[in-house]
Amino acid sequence: MSSELLAGTAGIVLSLLFEYMPGLHDWYNALADTKQKLIMLAALLLSAAGIFALACVGKYDLVTCDVNGAWLLVEYFVLAVIANQAAHRISP
Repeated sequence: MSSELLAGTAGIVLSLLFEYMPGLHDWYNALADTKQKLIMLAALLLSAAGIFALACVGKYDLVTCDVNGAWLLVEYFVLAVIANQAAHRISP
């Protein structure tokens, strides 16, 4: 699986979890729209930070644990946000 595909998949999975997971769905939809957006961005950012942390401890090799790896992760984060919003728009 390519890094880009993994980032997009993570964005889609998060969107679907917040839309369909019982309990999480009710809590999330009760929030104001702005809070929903911030929570989703925070979840995506935490996912990206987790990937970077795993790379730094040698458990994952999608990115390198340096400045170049961090910039690459920013690109993946943007891809995940785009996929997340696309999945959110088309989910019923």
